[in-house]
Order: sequence, then C-alpha cells, then structure tokens
Amino acid sequence: MTARAGLAFAVAVALAAAPARGALLQPGGGPTVEVRVSKRGFEPSRITVRKGETTRLVVSSSDAEHCFAIDALRVEKRVVPGRPTRVDLTPAQAGSFPFYCCLESGRAAERGELVVTD
Repeated sequence: MTARAGLAFAVAVALAAAPARGALLQPGGGPTVEVRVSKRGFEPSRITVRKGETTRLVVSSSDAEHCFAIDALRVEKRVVPGRPTRVDLTPAQAGSFPFYCCLESGRAAERGELVVTD
C-alpha cells in the first residue's frame, strides 16, 4: 500500500468512527461538543454524553454575555462574546439534566437538556 493510499484509508476509518454531529475528539480521547448560545437559545439544545466519560463543552456567544448552568452537576460559567468558555464534564450518573442561561429568568431564559446515557 502506498503512503497516499494508507493516509486515505486512515482518514476514511477516522471519519467512520467519528462522534455525532457537533462533537469532536479532544486530545485526551473524550468528545468535544461546540455549543452556541444567543438570545434565540442554545444550539444544540439537547446534548447527549456518556456516564463516566469526560466531555468538553465549548460554549460561545456572538451577541451578548450569557451564562451556562447545570444545577444538578454544580456548573455555572459565564459566556462572554468572542471568548469561548470550556466546561469539562464527567457525569457520574445517567439521567436528563436541564441547562439554562442564569442571566435570564422566566420564559425569557435560554434552556436546553443534557442527556447522560449508560
């Protein structure tokens, strides 16, 4: 096999094993998920991770200062426009955990859901 064919094969295998849309592999091996927050809400608004696996969320905003909070996991981070905020999570239990912008209240608050699978 030529070096070029070997590289093409390696790229094809890596793409086939890649995590779901929006998730990348971080250097430590766990996935990285890019999350955008704006006055319209979180994108994606539903994030699925695995119990016991470290996942890095990179939360960014381009319109205003926001917050990313998950009460059940004791997470609360400010998100400043133009400066992505990293949140490393290693959930210890499976379940569904709401996340939200803690700078808004009531119906105006941006909301989403973190789903932790076994």
